[in-house]
Amino acid sequence: MRSPEPGELPKVFTGTRRTWLLGLVALGLGQGALGAVSAWTLTQLRAGSPWPMAVAVLSIVAAAVALGGLRVEERIVAERLGQDYVRRVRRDLLEAELTPGSRTHLGITVARTTNDLSSVRNWVSQGVGPLAAGIPLIVGSAVGLTIIDPYLGIGFLLPLGVLAAVMVPWARTAYLKSRRLRRARGRMATRIADTVGASQEIMAARGARRELGHIDSASDVVIDRAVDRSVIIGTIRAGGTVAALLATLAVAAIGVVRGLDPAVTMAAMAVAGIASTPIIDIGRIVEYRQTYLAARAVLGPALADAARRRAEYEHVRNTAASAPAPDGVDGPGLVHLGVPGLTPDGSPLRAAAGARIRLTSDDPEAPLRLMRRVVGLSAAPPGAIDEVWVAGENLRGVAPALGRSLVGLATRGTVFERGPLRRALRYRRPDLDDETATEVFEAVGLSADRWPGGFRTELRAGGEPLTTDERARLALARAIYGEPPLLLVVDLDRDLNQEGRGRLERILAGYPGVVVFTGPDDLAGALGAEEVRVDATPVPVTPDGRTPDDDD
Repeated sequence: MRSPEPGELPKVFTGTRRTWLLGLVALGLGQGALGAVSAWTLTQLRAGSPWPMAVAVLSIVAAAVALGGLRVEERIVAERLGQDYVRRVRRDLLEAELTPGSRTHLGITVARTTNDLSSVRNWVSQGVGPLAAGIPLIVGSAVGLTIIDPYLGIGFLLPLGVLAAVMVPWARTAYLKSRRLRRARGRMATRIADTVGASQEIMAARGARRELGHIDSASDVVIDRAVDRSVIIGTIRAGGTVAALLATLAVAAIGVVRGLDPAVTMAAMAVAGIASTPIIDIGRIVEYRQTYLAARAVLGPALADAARRRAEYEHVRNTAASAPAPDGVDGPGLVHLGVPGLTPDGSPLRAAAGARIRLTSDDPEAPLRLMRRVVGLSAAPPGAIDEVWVAGENLRGVAPALGRSLVGLATRGTVFERGPLRRALRYRRPDLDDETATEVFEAVGLSADRWPGGFRTELRAGGEPLTTDERARLALARAIYGEPPLLLVVDLDRDLNQEGRGRLERILAGYPGVVVFTGPDDLAGALGAEEVRVDATPVPVTPDGRTPDDDD
């Protein structure tokens, strides 16, 4: 398969964004027209003009105010353009993280969705936007000056030509330095994420000062590279300012040397002055372009890789969805799990409602891998097809809503999404009523009255303010909510207190569907569970077995 090429980001000129870009071009033309009107009005500020002085002055003021209004509108439209584009890229990045097989480091994900997306937004809103409006203004000004006097046009464009020539090597240098800075920020982000994730262990080992020293070292690298980059960025921005000043001075000097009417010279300087704003912006635009390219060099391949993984995963899923039903899987409450490389002896695991199955293995992670394959968190290896049938339904071929109703999963250390407690409980089955939610909540030994907000209590940071025991009970409640035909439980007893373990035993013993779990011997004995040994064959997380994300 062809490797993803860098820079494969969504197009800017498409959909609603096309309208906004054309609007920016229109705003640039409008500013040019107002500049021409202002310049012509200036020529009327002389003796013998048919216009009264007051009318000419008021016209100039009105044109200036209108020009300012168009600039405000330009900024608003450019910001809409940038935010809309970033929303699309951000969604693509998060979709990549929600695609089976993603192994991107948390710090890298944070860096991509903050620093890198800021670079993308700056380029689109403050680079593409000003270019769309500024180029028509600069071109229109150059044409207007050429009409007045060809030498005025030449003098105006000469500094811009020099600026364009020197910007090429400067831009390349800025890109390379931006890439170096971006790598340093990525490494610092991963170190910070790792430090925060291990904060409890670090504090217990009295290692806070040591870890802060490592963070300081990473920060020093970022500072050094940022300062180094600022030299070329300052040069680029200064180039735009110098070019704008020289263009205006060149127009004034040519007007004097050519002996043009002072009013005409003044009007030409006004035109050059109005065009100086987008010229000054050129330096900033080039800066934003280079930081964007540095971000794109990472975001593009990441998005292309995610698209490839999604396509491969969908291909595997569609193949499994179109596979014929094995014999004897269409009975009510029957479960058929054929997971190549994990189910024992290559034979599917079959069970009827009321069965209790405890998974064991020489590899402690193998049972979890099997359950992840069952619910689709990872794909089958190349050439293999998972057979997951629950209550006569092919889990790979059903709609998401039906799939959620067929399988419940409760794992140790469950991390909950941000939102109200009520939403966390009903996440699998939002279609069920509140009365059912209350009953299930109470069944696992929780009471919404414990928190001032009740079911409206906001969960954050993975499950706060719930304790570890309460999170495990909530995970169990969500898994059994709606009584799915297949219930998967992974070492949940380790997060429960003694009362919670007893309640877990009673719930699993009386559960009407098939229960597949990992847990201690006493729980398996109390449930009279059948023991099934899972093969310990290593299975890659993604179909191509790619290595973990490396953002260096």
